[in-house]
Amino acid sequence: MTIADRPRRSRPPARDLQVLRTAELSPSMRRITLGGDELSGFLDEHTGPNIKVFVPQQGQHRPVLPTLDVETGRYRWPEADQRPTMRTYTVRRYDEANGELDVDFVMHGEHGVASNWARRAQPGDHLGVMGPGGKSCRTAEWYLLLGDETALPAISAIVEQLPPTACGQVFVELGDSADQQHVECPPDLRWTWLHREGAPAGRSEQLFDAVRSVDLPDGADVSAWVAGESGVVRGIRKHLRTDRGLDASSVLAIGYWKQGLAETEYHDKYNHDRD
Repeated sequence: MTIADRPRRSRPPARDLQVLRTAELSPSMRRITLGGDELSGFLDEHTGPNIKVFVPQQGQHRPVLPTLDVETGRYRWPEADQRPTMRTYTVRRYDEANGELDVDFVMHGEHGVASNWARRAQPGDHLGVMGPGGKSCRTAEWYLLLGDETALPAISAIVEQLPPTACGQVFVELGDSADQQHVECPPDLRWTWLHREGAPAGRSEQLFDAVRSVDLPDGADVSAWVAGESGVVRGIRKHLRTDRGLDASSVLAIGYWKQGLAETEYHDKYNHDRD
């Protein structure tokens, strides 16, 4: 079989969704619940924890989305002056019966395109969504989940999908205690909040210190999931693989962001940060 003869892997379409409602989860996080006719079939062919969101340009009522060419299997993208801003987010909740998709947005000051959109979003506004896709932590006997506030939606979704018998440790670093959220945890999965208390995001040593202090159970099958600022993620991944001896299949480390870079710049320069 030649490359040309191989069946093409289907790709998810870009969907034009509408804001159904919003909720303030904490001073730094806002939940946007999306829906609409185009959400139908969201999980029919594609699974995974992540989605791409397409934020309309200023002045656009709805984003101009890429279209999928069924013959070539490739996307046709809008011209640059019409093209929406694309960012990666986590599926926080998908309710197929009620046609709802929750996406949690961290409010990144005044400079984030997606967070600025989310801050102003009202019912009836439009947002493009493509996916889902990507990897999550694998099933194991013991779990180690670490991240900053950008990883909180993903960690929360992972924890809520674990069996009630799951064991392990969760560390989540936030700006301060006001940003904590209630997440239902299995009784033997310990959740610890870490607070920067004024230290800039990505510059704190608390996640490093926390993972160094963890006693991994001897002989247990461990699944570690780490996400957050690129430099922090790389340091923790190296520690878990080199110092703790976990193999590559046991550590899923994802650099979500890099100090001073937008996501598109970060993806181009540092995509090796993502396992």
